[in-house]
Amino acid sequence: MLRVKIFLTVLFIISSGFALLARDIEFTEGEVKVFINPGEPTELKFPGSITVGYKKQGSALSVDRQGNTLVLFAQSKVQPDGEVLLVRLADERSYSVRVLNAPSPDQRDSIVVIKDNRRPVISDEEEKLPQYRDRRFVYPSQYQVAGLVRELVLVTEFGKENIPGYRVSEAGKGTVVVNNGAIVARLVKMYLGPQLWGYVLEAENVTDEVVKIDPAAFKIAGTRAVSASSWELSAKPITAEQRLAGTHKSFVYVVTKAR
Repeated sequence: MLRVKIFLTVLFIISSGFALLARDIEFTEGEVKVFINPGEPTELKFPGSITVGYKKQGSALSVDRQGNTLVLFAQSKVQPDGEVLLVRLADERSYSVRVLNAPSPDQRDSIVVIKDNRRPVISDEEEKLPQYRDRRFVYPSQYQVAGLVRELVLVTEFGKENIPGYRVSEAGKGTVVVNNGAIVARLVKMYLGPQLWGYVLEAENVTDEVVKIDPAAFKIAGTRAVSASSWELSAKPITAEQRLAGTHKSFVYVVTKAR
């Protein structure tokens, strides 16, 4: 009798009469990649209870959260470079999940199990202190440069409602901040805090060639950091599909010292 060793966890779904293969991922750092097919569900299991997650506005994904599991369902194909979900657990471990179209229908992930040997930031025995008390945070505070960059991404691309401690200003919306002949960047919003200001800009490639964003071109007085949703912009669109894809545009985030 031929024995075949399968290095994947096999989960038998008795009610359906099918056996689904679960792909185990040993998490180290970086993104977790998950492959889906439109119209078919994929389960994503985490090593702890999920407390919060973010997906981009206008996402092609429907996400249902149940305890430590996310059920992903795509209404249509996602963009070629995928969509990113940000997931945080109750113990404050966090994950960046990139959801991609499966290379072929039979390569879809049915179930993905994330295994994580990192020590939880908050153990079951450790008291969860109120937010205003001093304690360790996985993420830098929004009052730090890296923390504000993260918050700018969340409110712009993932639908978070606001940044605590910051006032939103649309004064000067649409103003051209950068125009170097290849890229035109306009102001979208400003987030004004006591120590730092955050600028959200939309950069657009106006040439017929692929261009890369130069962070130096986006330096404003007192700049502390520059980030972007994509550093490479495709040529200006010709077809409706290219315009819809929007790969010729990118959000650029600039954090400066408060004036």
